[in-house]
Amino acid sequence: MTTLLWALVLAGLAILALNQVGHVVEVGLQIVSVAYGALLGVFLLGVLTKRANQNGAIVGMLCGFGTGLYLWRRSHVPFTWWVTIGTCVTFAVGYAVSVIWRAEN
Repeated sequence: MTTLLWALVLAGLAILALNQVGHVVEVGLQIVSVAYGALLGVFLLGVLTKRANQNGAIVGMLCGFGTGLYLWRRSHVPFTWWVTIGTCVTFAVGYAVSVIWRAEN
């Protein structure tokens, strides 16, 4: 189900990118850069920390993906930085939410 969900998300991003067609490789890299920052951030959150939990990972991933969308549609940041920025946002937000969520319970 998750694979199908990501396939639909990336297909939707490709459809949105049709009006900005430049080089095919560049457009493809822009599309995947939106999502890959969030994916890498969640992976690193799970591998590098012991405090990460499911709720923190989900919130972090949504924030990282939202940041990627913002960078794609509203900023002038080169697409080569989107994965790095999305990874940092996902990791930081996911870690913070995991610590706060655990403290509340």
